[in-house]
Amino acid sequence: NVWGMHALLDRNVEKMLSEPWGAASAGIHYNKQVLGSLCDQFSRLEPQARRGALQGTLFMRQGQRVGLTAEVRSLVDLASGDKDQWVNLIARALGGLTERFDLRQLQQDVPAVSARLYLARFRPLESLSGGVAVPQ
Repeated sequence: NVWGMHALLDRNVEKMLSEPWGAASAGIHYNKQVLGSLCDQFSRLEPQARRGALQGTLFMRQGQRVGLTAEVRSLVDLASGDKDQWVNLIARALGGLTERFDLRQLQQDVPAVSARLYLARFRPLESLSGGVAVPQ
């Protein structure tokens, strides 16, 4: 079990966090010890694993959140100044919140995200409507 009682993260955890849906699998296992280890090892993780570690907080069960606010905040704070732009942006979008991803903040911070969301408002049904934009 990669989520055992070891304080140090092993390569399996890093690999899981780097996979496309690894954050969903990892987040359900977050507790004080796991979040503490993620914080301790955060700077040595690969960028994709750092992104997954942050995204895992979005998949925590409601019952897990009780008593973990400080640990989640520590993880987000560590990531806020990260040299990887995506890690930094995810942390800023999380903004220390444990339940919600703040897309408005991301839109303000990253013009490309704002432009993409604007386009998405008019394009989602394009393929179904024969190329005619359908505003939502």
